Amino acid sequence: MVSKYEHEVKKYGKKDAIIALCVFVAIIPLSLMSWVITGDVHATLFGFLSRVIIIGITVAIVIVKKQGLASIGIHKDKLWPALRLSLLLLIIFVVFGIVPGLIYGWELIGIGTLFPALGTTIIMAAGEDIFFVGYLQTRLHGLFKNNALAILIGAICFAIAHVPTALIEPYAAGWVGSLIIWMIGHTLMVLIFRRHFSIIPVIIAHTLGNFLGGGSLWVEFTFGSDWTGTAMLILLVALLIMEIVRWRRNRSHKLQL
Repeated sequence: MVSKYEHEVKKYGKKDAIIALCVFVAIIPLSLMSWVITGDVHATLFGFLSRVIIIGITVAIVIVKKQGLASIGIHKDKLWPALRLSLLLLIIFVVFGIVPGLIYGWELIGIGTLFPALGTTIIMAAGEDIFFVGYLQTRLHGLFKNNALAILIGAICFAIAHVPTALIEPYAAGWVGSLIIWMIGHTLMVLIFRRHFSIIPVIIAHTLGNFLGGGSLWVEFTFGSDWTGTAMLILLVALLIMEIVRWRRNRSHKLQL
């Protein structure tokens, strides 16, 4: 039994993949601007506007090419299963995002700061997910027919887009380790996307990972990235197991035929 994801990516050829890669190269300057923009407010505003631009470009391309928003995971098909998965991700990230603060006695930010910060994080995550997971990753299959190779290339592209961030504000693992973490993060988002070919749970997981893992919920923040990293690892292992089970079932079904 072929999954919706596998069915959808078969529609794309080399031309679709090359166009997607060209768009990726075209938006790289937005990432490089991170070296120039200084100050928390200016950097956040630029990040917000750049993601809005990326969403606009992606939507315009799929409309012009008559591929439809459903081709990037924006649809109502299997909405309830996608929302159930979103709820599961919400619970996991909320637990791993809030427990450290309760343990260490951190102070929560005010409501007036919470909602603008959360809204900005949603848009910034959505911009990356709609382009890198919904658009670029699916079109890469037109050029790279092997699933693992296509995901690897998508993960490398995602990491490249984060090079400025890795150099300016690397994780504790250093800038090289940070790029590897972003590659793993992309792989995780793709595995979530493959479940129901829906961008909704991807955006929710990405938003919560950035918001809670980045300490946006707390006035004082330490150690949180370790907890978020643990949540990501748990999700990655669980999703890999589900993918292996699905692959074995499909293999058994083909052998029976």
